[in-house]
Amino acid sequence: MFEHLDLAQLLSSYGYPVLFLGCLLEGESMLLLAGIAAHQGLLGFTPVVVWATLAGTLGDQLLFWGGRRAGDRAVPWLQRRGLAVERVTGLIERYPHLSIFAVRFLYGMRLAGPLLIGASRVGWLRFLLINLLGAFCWALLFASAGYWAGELLEQWLGNLRPYRLPVFVAVLLVFGGLALWRYGRHRHKRKQGTSAN
Repeated sequence: MFEHLDLAQLLSSYGYPVLFLGCLLEGESMLLLAGIAAHQGLLGFTPVVVWATLAGTLGDQLLFWGGRRAGDRAVPWLQRRGLAVERVTGLIERYPHLSIFAVRFLYGMRLAGPLLIGASRVGWLRFLLINLLGAFCWALLFASAGYWAGELLEQWLGNLRPYRLPVFVAVLLVFGGLALWRYGRHRHKRKQGTSAN
């Protein structure tokens, strides 16, 4: 089944655009996979970090401008979706710079954070600069984790070349399953919040 697919060719042709799109949305699993691919020499480590940084920054900037445009209307919209609005708002009020930097690292804040920061009085240029720094640290951290995971897999399995596609698919399935589990848990909490009201 796998012998007819050339993973190296697929990744060299589509790896960076797919990484960019994945990181534009959320991207941790895509970035880990890209780190493993970089370890195998299928992608370059520096371009992986650069593309992920750009995509992460752009995604949060778009959310920021959406929050700036929506203003106070963003809060009830986020509350209806069961997001941690009070926690995020409190963090923004107490530590505005830290909240911009940390928003992508805290579960439940990836969507709500930039929207609420956009609805606050934080200036767009300040947000852009701190967001860029946060996106770079995030990209470097997760790409490095993927790279080290590739190193570990190679120590356990030896030469990964014959196993590239099965390992890639297995890792993709694991992270896809985790993403679906998180989404299901989020929907369950949201339904509980709606029924409580």
